[in-house]
Amino acid sequence: MSPFTGSPHEGQGPWRRSPTPASPDRDEDFRLLVESVEDAALLMLDPGGRITSWNVGAERIKGHRAEDILGRHFSVLFSEEDVAVGRPRRLLSTAEARGKARDEGWRVRADGSRFYAHVVLTALRGPDGELRGFAKVTRDITARRETEARLREAQESLRRGESLSRMGTLVAGVAHEVRNPLFGISATLDALEAQPGHPQPTAHSLTLLRREVSRLDTLMRELLTYGRPRSTELQPGPLSSVLDAALDATAALAREREVRVEPRVEPDLPRVAMEPGRLTQVFHNLLTNALQHSPRGGTVWLTARHVVGDGAPRVECGVRDQGPGFPPEELPRAFEPFFTRRTGGVGLGLPIVQRIVEEHHGTVSVGNRPEGGAEVRVCLPTGG
Repeated sequence: MSPFTGSPHEGQGPWRRSPTPASPDRDEDFRLLVESVEDAALLMLDPGGRITSWNVGAERIKGHRAEDILGRHFSVLFSEEDVAVGRPRRLLSTAEARGKARDEGWRVRADGSRFYAHVVLTALRGPDGELRGFAKVTRDITARRETEARLREAQESLRRGESLSRMGTLVAGVAHEVRNPLFGISATLDALEAQPGHPQPTAHSLTLLRREVSRLDTLMRELLTYGRPRSTELQPGPLSSVLDAALDATAALAREREVRVEPRVEPDLPRVAMEPGRLTQVFHNLLTNALQHSPRGGTVWLTARHVVGDGAPRVECGVRDQGPGFPPEELPRAFEPFFTRRTGGVGLGLPIVQRIVEEHHGTVSVGNRPEGGAEVRVCLPTGG
C-alpha cells in the first residue's frame, strides 16, 4: 500500500484551492511531491478527523506505518493527557470555524517517546462551502526549542553577569570608602579602651560600639568580596585540598555550635580549574550557613563525587544540614543580594557563592531535603 492514498477526485478532500480540475499527470506529480517530503508530516483527515493519507515524513516523525494508521482518528497522535482534556477535538473545531488552527505541544510517537511539535491544521472546503476534510502539517521542532531555550538562558546569564558586574563595582567602591572612617573609629575605640578607670555606663557603651564596628567591618569585607572583579586566573587543581581548607576554617564554629561535620568525599576526584582561595570561600560560606542553622547535636554533611553520565563530566558537591531548611516561598530569592531572614545576617553569603561558582563555569542550586534541612549543590566542570 502506498503511504499516500486518495486523490482530489476520490472524495478525500482537495489538495489544491483552485476549483479548476487538474490533469491526471498533475495529480500524480502532486501526490509524488507530498509523498516525498521527509521533514514534515503531511496528512489528510476526513471531516470527522480520521486519517486518510500518510506521507514519508509522517512515518519518520511519528513512527507509525501507513497501513497501521490509515482510517484511525488523529487523536491517536496525541498523548493520553491531551486526549483527556479534549485537545484534538478543540483543534478540529477551531480549524472548522476559523479555517485554520495552529498548535504547539508535546506529541507521542509510536514507540511512546515524545517530541515537541508545531502543528497547522487547515479546513478544506469544496466550491459549495461544504467541509471536505482537513490538511494537517506537523513539524518536529524539539531541537529548535531546546536551542532557543539555551539561547535564552545564555542571554539571561549575560544580562545578569553584566548587572552584577556593574553593581559589584559600585558596592566595592562604597565599601572601600567606608572602611577608611571605620578604621578611624576602631582606632579611637582602642585608645579609649586603653584608658583605665571607665565608669560602668561608659564601659558598656564602648562594648556596644565595638560590636557595631565589628558588624560594619564584616559587611564591608563581604561587599568587597562580592564586588571583586571576576577572576580569569583559573588553574587545574585538586578539589579535595579546597574542601579540607574549608573544613579547617569552620572547625571552631562547629565546636562552638556543638554540631558534627561529616565529610563524604570520594577519593581521587578529578582536577578542577580553580582559583583555590576563591573556591575555598564558597565552601566556607556554605558550611558556615549550615552550621549557623543547625541545632545543637546535629550533623552537617559535606559531599563530593565525580559524575560522568547525564551531561558533561563534573564534580558534584553538596552541603546538607538538619536545620529548618528554606521556606518554599523564599527559594526563588535565595541568591538575591541582601535578602536574609537571619538576625544579624548581611544577605551576601549565597550571592557571593553564586558569583564565585559562575566564575568557575559551574552552577549552584538550593533546596530542601525530604528528611528536613537545607541542601546546597555546587557542580564544577572537570579539567586538567
